[in-house]
Amino acid sequence: MTYDSYGNLTVAGVADYLKEKEIFSADANLTVVDLHAVKESIEGFVNLIYHVYDQSGKSVIMKQMLSMPRFRIEDEKNNTVADGTDAGWTLDLGRMRSEIATLIFWNSVYPGISPEIYLFDEANRIIVMEDLMDLSLLRFELCRMVKHNHFTDKIGAFFARNLFYSSNLHLTNYKKSEVERFFVNPEYTALVPFLFHENIGVSWEREMVPGTNEKRAELVDNPQIKAEFQRLENKFMNDKECLIHTDLHSSNIMISAADVRIIDGEFAGFGPLAQDFGRLTASLTLNYISWFGDETRTAAEKADFQSYLLDTITDLYTTFQNEFRQLVETHREESYSLKTLDVDAYLIDQLQNALSYTGVNVMSRLANRGICYDLLRLPEPNRLVPTLLGLEISKELLQNHGNYINITDYTQLLKKLG
Repeated sequence: MTYDSYGNLTVAGVADYLKEKEIFSADANLTVVDLHAVKESIEGFVNLIYHVYDQSGKSVIMKQMLSMPRFRIEDEKNNTVADGTDAGWTLDLGRMRSEIATLIFWNSVYPGISPEIYLFDEANRIIVMEDLMDLSLLRFELCRMVKHNHFTDKIGAFFARNLFYSSNLHLTNYKKSEVERFFVNPEYTALVPFLFHENIGVSWEREMVPGTNEKRAELVDNPQIKAEFQRLENKFMNDKECLIHTDLHSSNIMISAADVRIIDGEFAGFGPLAQDFGRLTASLTLNYISWFGDETRTAAEKADFQSYLLDTITDLYTTFQNEFRQLVETHREESYSLKTLDVDAYLIDQLQNALSYTGVNVMSRLANRGICYDLLRLPEPNRLVPTLLGLEISKELLQNHGNYINITDYTQLLKKLG
């Protein structure tokens, strides 16, 4: 097999490796595609990722964690990728172990929600998993105005089952502590600087499009906003509610007309479900506001798709709440905590925290470095209006999330933007 000087497989070495591990037969004629060369296939830049298939149509995805000191760096401002030797990342093999365990657990909670794992080679930092290349990233589907009405049924139900089965709602205190220890991930806190310290809502560190300083100052100089950021960071660090993805934006969900999969659980660990809900709601919100800067579609097309996005947000939360209520009723007699649980109050608290995290996560993708594709696809001058709307939405949610009792309260807020 062929490795580079850092112990990373070369493209030629991938085919030999998969034959040696009997994933493919020794006489198979393999095609190996480096997915970093395909823009829509991957947004992560700390792994080598390959799509490998033979003449019969059998295919897999192979991921190898890059060995330090070489890894890939994304220049989000210039939309380019380069190799580098120092960008502040500390990679740990524990992250790969955590991803494997997390994907397996999620498939046990909701079969088929994550890719199947075929091989984990810890010594070589390699995962071989189910090929999902027939699916597309949800983010790009949204930016093409492709509607997927089944998306909310699966993700909403998954959120409820994951919350229930990995929390004290179902587990004894002892069992939950054991599960938490099993899923300890050294990379769980990887997003903390990005979300809570360098965020444009509390810091001037990241640059933004011209014309945003006045609105931005309303957040950065606001003590209530700073206090809420601190509360949410403390909650993220200390509230070990359930097993969460932490980075569940629309580029970590793959979708087709019949299938929905969650991918890239490398930062997963025990934390508040509200972060996952907030990050995904932020993705849908960012796509919603992006259409105010898009000049390639008619007003009718944009209004129709924005209406679909409002329905999607509503259905996501409604499905979650309905599934959660059903789980509580089914298992109520098994647990004293369930017998005494005020389900309505519990779900309102989940909603309000999720909306506050939505504000944080929206702002985390508005700066030039870290900008989401939904806005990056727009000419720079056209990003100003969506960006200002994002700042205004985030300010409202961080200050007044406690006023939101139903998810329709939030969709009405978005609807008034038009």
